[in-house]
Amino acid sequence: MSELCLRLMTEGDLAAVDALRRLAGWNQTPEDWRRLLELEPQGCFLAEVNDELAGTVTTTAYGRAIAWIGMMLVHPKHRRRGVATHLMSRAIEHLRRRSVRCIRLDATPAGYPLYEKLGFVPEWTLTRCQRAATGTPASAGDGGLSTTRELAPADWDAVEQIDAAAFGAPRSRLLRGLARQSVKALVWPARQPVLGWGLLRGGADADYLGPVTCSRPEGAISLATELLRGTATRPVLWDVPDGNDAAKATAERFGFAPIRSLTRMRLGPAAAGSDPRAQFAIADPAVG
Repeated sequence: MSELCLRLMTEGDLAAVDALRRLAGWNQTPEDWRRLLELEPQGCFLAEVNDELAGTVTTTAYGRAIAWIGMMLVHPKHRRRGVATHLMSRAIEHLRRRSVRCIRLDATPAGYPLYEKLGFVPEWTLTRCQRAATGTPASAGDGGLSTTRELAPADWDAVEQIDAAAFGAPRSRLLRGLARQSVKALVWPARQPVLGWGLLRGGADADYLGPVTCSRPEGAISLATELLRGTATRPVLWDVPDGNDAAKATAERFGFAPIRSLTRMRLGPAAAGSDPRAQFAIADPAVG
């Protein structure tokens, strides 16, 4: 494709790339794009064909242990012309130059064959679930006193340790950025050392539950219950690890229905493991 040009994404591209995101029907916001650029200014790329935006890809490195590839989008008029392969190759090249040991992504069914061709292998699966806006505040019928409280600045050390144990690597800058843009940020339990935490965030078309991380099911259920309490005017999305039975059962009780399957894949050795049983809701397919 002699007319194809790959280059770094910049702040000036945000309006155009977000228009492509809207065309794809994804739920990220301009703030999500901006955060990705801030986290990895030399690792977010776009493709142009004859000066027209054809596709995007982002990378987020969590030290040298793990990096993430996300926002792999190709404009419909430029599909099946090698754009995605060129973008993925550039992203992988960038991360290998940074000596990242394990590259991960969350693959849609449409993207899976390409990632497999590039050498990615499946690790585990997750399901995107949605609860429609009903006008009726969400309730799981618990009726009890809340065992959660709002996230405080003093909680961050514990929150980051909990997340790193479940995810496989520290990602402090990402988590704090997500929390600043959240609708609700809670920890569990309310009166003891923090053992779990979670966010409810606003998206372009729906609120988004995640991350919610806790190794104890009762804590994760309490966090999800309180984060979802009162949601009614907007749909809510929840990416549920298929290996977390408590999360699947809780999503069903709240009226969530599956709408899409995703596969967590990796390129390179599994140098840093992740525990889907402690991840009640992931942070975002774009960042893990």
